[in-house]
Amino acid sequence: MIIESIIIDRDLLHIESLKQYGDSVPYLNINACFSNLNQARTYLHKNEVDLIFMDLEFAKLQQIDWNKFGQQKPEVIISMNCAAYAYKDHCISAFDYIMKPISLEKFIRVLNNIYIQKQGYLIPEKTKIVQKDFFFVKNNSVIEKVKFNDVLFFKGMKDYIWIQTRKKRIITLQTMKNLGIYLPADRFIRIHKSYIVSLEHIDCIDKNKVIIGEERIPIGETFRTAFFKNLKEQELLWD
Repeated sequence: MIIESIIIDRDLLHIESLKQYGDSVPYLNINACFSNLNQARTYLHKNEVDLIFMDLEFAKLQQIDWNKFGQQKPEVIISMNCAAYAYKDHCISAFDYIMKPISLEKFIRVLNNIYIQKQGYLIPEKTKIVQKDFFFVKNNSVIEKVKFNDVLFFKGMKDYIWIQTRKKRIITLQTMKNLGIYLPADRFIRIHKSYIVSLEHIDCIDKNKVIIGEERIPIGETFRTAFFKNLKEQELLWD
């Protein structure tokens, strides 16, 4: 599942921070940025949006009537400076609030919460599709079948992905961001901007590295908190 989002803000530095952080989240697309609410309304008339990053001043002064747009109301994350933070307690309803300048840890935590909620809403238990235990991938001129439980890790190399299985290495044309869409979230997790690993095949975690067989794979600082949170939520990490 991909979360389609837009930004409504006049703070260029904040916008650049959101866009930069957004590039590290495989299930998020930031599709447009607006400093004018009327332009944002025009966009919303034509495009489905799941999430809006909105500056507090826009949220306070100009409410949006979602009944006019023919879509479910998006989640809203309100951005504010420290002086305005107390305003959140008694006025505007939003999924969450972020203070400028936003930290990467806070950004990822909020996005993970939205992702979990959206998955639960969009895929009710009785309509869930049974996850296949394999996929097909193009390797040069051959399309190979790969079983998920044979994959040790994926490594990003610009526009290519190195898929390491128990028996061999496969190189295919793909990006890490796109890859994250298709992988079962309970079996694979991104621990570095260049690595997605199989939880099943992790032998041990040594400080800032994950060890799978002979491979010592770094845990990126950006992904560390979400990685350990995932382990705890799946009851895979016993403290």
